[in-house]
Amino acid sequence: ALGRTASGKVLIVEAKAHLDELASSGTKSAGISRGLIVDSLNKTKKSLRVPANIDWTGPFYQYANRLAHLYLLRKLNRINAYLVFVYFLNDMEMDGPRTVREWQAAVGTLEASLGLKRHRLSRYVIDVFVDVAEL
Repeated sequence: ALGRTASGKVLIVEAKAHLDELASSGTKSAGISRGLIVDSLNKTKKSLRVPANIDWTGPFYQYANRLAHLYLLRKLNRINAYLVFVYFLNDMEMDGPRTVREWQAAVGTLEASLGLKRHRLSRYVIDVFVDVAEL
Protein backbone atom coordinates (compact mmCIF):
# COMPACT_ATOMS: atom_id res chain seq x y z
CA ALA A 1 0.00 0.00 0.00
CA LEU A 2 1.04 3.59 -0.51
CA GLY A 3 -0.38 6.34 1.66
CA ARG A 4 0.16 9.68 3.30
CA THR A 5 -0.26 10.53 6.98
CA ALA A 6 -2.10 13.61 8.21
CA SER A 7 1.30 15.22 8.82
CA GLY A 8 2.35 14.58 5.21
CA LYS A 9 4.68 11.61 5.66
CA VAL A 10 4.56 9.10 2.81
CA LEU A 11 4.20 5.46 3.82
CA ILE A 12 5.03 2.42 1.74
CA VAL A 13 3.34 -0.48 3.56
CA GLU A 14 4.03 -4.16 2.98
CA ALA A 15 2.22 -6.84 5.01
CA LYS A 16 3.23 -10.47 5.53
CA ALA A 17 1.37 -13.32 7.24
CA HIS A 18 3.79 -16.22 6.74
CA LEU A 19 7.49 -16.78 6.12
CA ASP A 20 7.15 -17.95 2.51
CA GLU A 21 5.98 -14.44 1.61
CA LEU A 22 9.47 -13.07 2.29
CA ALA A 23 10.79 -14.80 -0.81
CA SER A 24 9.67 -14.02 -4.32
CA SER A 25 10.49 -15.52 -7.68
CA GLY A 26 12.66 -12.54 -8.54
CA THR A 27 12.10 -10.03 -11.28
CA LYS A 28 10.70 -11.45 -14.50
CA SER A 29 11.51 -8.31 -16.48
CA ALA A 30 13.64 -8.47 -19.60
CA GLY A 31 15.25 -6.09 -22.05
CA ILE A 32 15.08 -2.38 -21.39
CA SER A 33 12.79 -2.79 -18.37
CA ARG A 34 15.22 -5.17 -16.70
CA GLY A 35 18.07 -2.78 -17.40
CA LEU A 36 16.20 0.06 -15.70
CA ILE A 37 15.37 -2.14 -12.70
CA VAL A 38 18.95 -3.38 -12.32
CA ASP A 39 20.26 0.18 -12.63
CA SER A 40 17.87 1.41 -9.90
CA LEU A 41 18.76 -1.50 -7.63
CA ASN A 42 22.48 -0.91 -8.18
CA LYS A 43 22.18 2.78 -7.32
CA THR A 44 20.34 1.86 -4.13
CA LYS A 45 22.93 -0.80 -3.26
CA LYS A 46 25.77 1.66 -3.79
CA SER A 47 24.08 4.23 -1.56
CA LEU A 48 23.59 1.61 1.15
CA ARG A 49 27.18 0.33 0.74
CA VAL A 50 26.10 -3.14 -0.36
CA PRO A 51 28.75 -5.02 -2.35
CA ALA A 52 28.09 -4.78 -6.09
CA ASN A 53 28.34 -8.56 -6.56
CA ILE A 54 25.25 -9.25 -4.41
CA ASP A 55 22.27 -9.91 -6.66
CA TRP A 56 19.07 -8.10 -5.69
CA THR A 57 17.02 -9.47 -8.61
CA GLY A 58 16.65 -12.98 -7.14
CA PRO A 59 14.54 -14.51 -4.36
CA PHE A 60 14.44 -11.40 -2.15
CA TYR A 61 13.77 -9.01 -5.02
CA GLN A 62 10.49 -7.78 -3.52
CA TYR A 63 12.20 -6.55 -0.35
CA ALA A 64 15.03 -4.99 -2.37
CA ASN A 65 12.50 -3.33 -4.65
CA ARG A 66 10.75 -1.73 -1.68
CA LEU A 67 14.09 -0.38 -0.41
CA ALA A 68 14.79 1.02 -3.87
CA HIS A 69 11.44 2.82 -3.79
CA LEU A 70 12.24 4.25 -0.36
CA TYR A 71 15.61 5.42 -1.72
CA LEU A 72 13.88 6.99 -4.72
CA LEU A 73 11.41 8.89 -2.55
CA ARG A 74 13.62 9.87 0.38
CA LYS A 75 17.12 10.33 -1.05
CA LEU A 76 16.55 11.24 -4.69
CA ASN A 77 13.34 13.27 -4.28
CA ARG A 78 13.65 14.44 -0.66
CA ILE A 79 10.17 13.18 0.23
CA ASN A 80 9.58 12.40 3.90
CA ALA A 81 8.91 8.69 3.31
CA TYR A 82 8.96 5.55 5.43
CA LEU A 83 8.84 1.86 4.60
CA VAL A 84 6.58 -0.04 6.99
CA PHE A 85 6.60 -3.83 7.17
CA VAL A 86 3.60 -5.29 8.98
CA TYR A 87 4.25 -8.83 10.18
CA PHE A 88 1.27 -10.80 11.47
CA LEU A 89 1.71 -13.18 14.39
CA ASN A 90 -0.44 -16.21 15.17
CA ASP A 91 -2.27 -16.33 11.87
CA MET A 92 -3.27 -19.99 12.14
CA GLU A 93 -4.99 -19.97 8.76
CA MET A 94 -1.66 -19.07 7.11
CA ASP A 95 0.43 -21.14 9.55
CA GLY A 96 2.49 -18.03 10.17
CA PRO A 97 5.06 -17.25 12.85
CA ARG A 98 3.87 -17.14 16.41
CA THR A 99 6.58 -14.86 17.81
CA VAL A 100 8.35 -11.63 16.96
CA ARG A 101 11.62 -13.53 17.26
CA GLU A 102 10.64 -15.90 14.43
CA TRP A 103 9.95 -12.96 12.12
CA GLN A 104 13.13 -11.16 13.17
CA ALA A 105 15.26 -14.24 12.50
CA ALA A 106 13.75 -14.68 9.02
CA VAL A 107 14.12 -11.00 8.15
CA GLY A 108 17.70 -11.08 9.47
CA THR A 109 18.47 -13.94 7.09
CA LEU A 110 16.86 -12.05 4.21
CA GLU A 111 18.82 -8.88 4.98
CA ALA A 112 22.09 -10.82 5.27
CA SER A 113 21.40 -12.41 1.86
CA LEU A 114 20.96 -8.93 0.40
CA GLY A 115 24.19 -7.69 2.01
CA LEU A 116 22.34 -5.34 4.31
CA LYS A 117 23.55 -4.29 7.71
CA ARG A 118 22.67 -1.08 9.47
CA HIS A 119 22.39 1.34 6.56
CA ARG A 120 21.48 4.94 5.83
CA LEU A 121 17.79 4.07 5.30
CA SER A 122 17.47 1.83 8.38
CA ARG A 123 15.85 4.49 10.53
CA TYR A 124 13.12 4.90 7.91
CA VAL A 125 12.29 1.19 7.80
CA ILE A 126 9.77 0.28 10.48
CA ASP A 127 8.76 -3.23 11.50
CA VAL A 128 5.32 -3.58 13.06
CA PHE A 129 4.17 -6.85 14.61
CA VAL A 130 0.44 -7.46 14.91
CA ASP A 131 -0.80 -10.42 16.91
CA VAL A 132 -4.03 -11.49 15.21
CA ALA A 133 -4.88 -13.69 18.21
CA GLU A 134 -5.51 -10.48 20.12
CA LEU A 135 -7.91 -9.06 17.55
